[in-house]
Amino acid sequence: MSMYSNHDSLQNGMPNAISDTSVMKASQACATCKKQKRRCTKTLPACQLCERMNRHCDYSDAAPNPTPDEFNNLRVKIAELESRMNGGTPMMGQPSPYATPSSTTMSIPESAGPMLMAYNQTQEPSNMWNGVPNKFPAIAFLDTELFVNGGISIPKPQVPIPSDVLTLLGDSTSVQEVMSAYFSTIHPWMPIFSQRRLNRDMINPSWEAGPDLALLFICMKLITSSPPDGISAQTPIYTSAKRFSSSLEAAGMVTLIMLQANLLITWYEYGQAIYPAACMTAGWCVRYGNLLGINGDHRALALIGRPATWVEQEERRRTWWGVQIADRVVSMSAQGYVKNSQEPQDGTDLPVDDGSWEEGEMALAQTARLSNTYEDPVGPFPRLCQASVMMGKVLIHNYDETEAPESEKFNTATQLYLEGSQLAKRLTDEFDISGHHVSLAAPLALAFTALCALCDPYSCPQQFGNDRPSDEAQQMVKQAIDGLTTVSSSVHDFAKKLEGGPGQMEDLNRVSPIVMGCLYAAATNFAWFVREKGAREYQNALEDLRVALRKYSSRWRNAAEYVRLLDGQEFSYAVNKM
Repeated sequence: MSMYSNHDSLQNGMPNAISDTSVMKASQACATCKKQKRRCTKTLPACQLCERMNRHCDYSDAAPNPTPDEFNNLRVKIAELESRMNGGTPMMGQPSPYATPSSTTMSIPESAGPMLMAYNQTQEPSNMWNGVPNKFPAIAFLDTELFVNGGISIPKPQVPIPSDVLTLLGDSTSVQEVMSAYFSTIHPWMPIFSQRRLNRDMINPSWEAGPDLALLFICMKLITSSPPDGISAQTPIYTSAKRFSSSLEAAGMVTLIMLQANLLITWYEYGQAIYPAACMTAGWCVRYGNLLGINGDHRALALIGRPATWVEQEERRRTWWGVQIADRVVSMSAQGYVKNSQEPQDGTDLPVDDGSWEEGEMALAQTARLSNTYEDPVGPFPRLCQASVMMGKVLIHNYDETEAPESEKFNTATQLYLEGSQLAKRLTDEFDISGHHVSLAAPLALAFTALCALCDPYSCPQQFGNDRPSDEAQQMVKQAIDGLTTVSSSVHDFAKKLEGGPGQMEDLNRVSPIVMGCLYAAATNFAWFVREKGAREYQNALEDLRVALRKYSSRWRNAAEYVRLLDGQEFSYAVNKM
């Protein structure tokens, strides 16, 4: 349905049957037809092409703003002039302090073609953060039934791409390098995009790339970048991405790409320890996913419509799992845990096998369900989903405030430990055999973290207060301490295996920030064992994990924060011991 027909009539309260017989025409062609050099019907309020494409039709007299390619060419000319004036090399040739992993170590996907298509949006030279009118129909929230029955469409806002975003993205070659860096480093542990579909769309001349795609590219550049030591993680790339996302949200942008871009922002904020922004952005992604209707609830509005292909359906499923995992990981260490009202159920479908997803062979792919046993073979990303659900069960158990008998809580904790241990063992075997260390490191780390979180509350006798604990409670304390010892030792072995490869920067870029929480949990346990028992083996394990966190701190700031916490705890213990 056109944004110039039913939508206007519903808002104005006037039926479409009453209209003027005379056709009003503009004195000139619209901006879009001028840009595409097409014949414009000049009809008001929109020409036939814009009405058919359901987009804003602009008849303003202002001269068209420069395209991104024209803007980049201008930047190059300015750099050459500055070089001649200064007698040195062009400014554009200087390396950025926020560079992504070197493109020389990664091949650019051949399927992306020699050049990526230019955005169909223009920049705003006078004020890059000018407001764009929000044409999102409020009726979608005020009266959902009327919105659905009326068949009202959601117009896609024409938001100009800010000049700072265009500058950070650079030319098409730079965008190719960003995509290559992303799919080489982040995609292996968070595969929510169809690389084949994205590459195919990028070389399709009829595909219109909007401002949300520019946001996605700047977020890809953001998540693959590492702030240099001594510089705030809130880099110019981060600031531009956040402001651009906010402007799109304010304009009423509702697309899957918008959600995927903000999911990348969430992982950057979590990995670089930017709080409370990480927590807030993760929650935003959950609400936005509900808005899109990709949460599997048949009552959802489904504002982006039904998926047209199996690949599109699987991409939505993977994106929603990615949102739930991010929300779980970001909030699991908070002072209080609020239960997720959309906790996945046993009948929920897991993502398909990663190999079938990467090859686009969705017709032959088998979909496993959450109720499947851990012995059933699935890919690394479905394993990460299983580990996230396992962590959810632990958090629900730990924060359960119902008055249940002590024996019942102990039995539940024991069953959860057995289930979590089974998942961790399965993942460890796959980690050792498959060699997919990067893809399996995140689910294995999350499984270990869940086991530590389960055992920790039961390992302290003080939780029983001043009353003498029962024999069953004392036995539970012993089991919990044994569990922490076993799991922490497994994490120590896991860290050494993960470090077994070459320790170069490109390998650090491929490690998920989820791993850092696992290493810290084991390190705090070993620090406790050292204070309680003083065993040398525990001290050595603690130092190994500290060294590993320091190594990863060059990539993720949350690792550096964990090291500071460990150092602070040891200093506090040393002072109190004096």
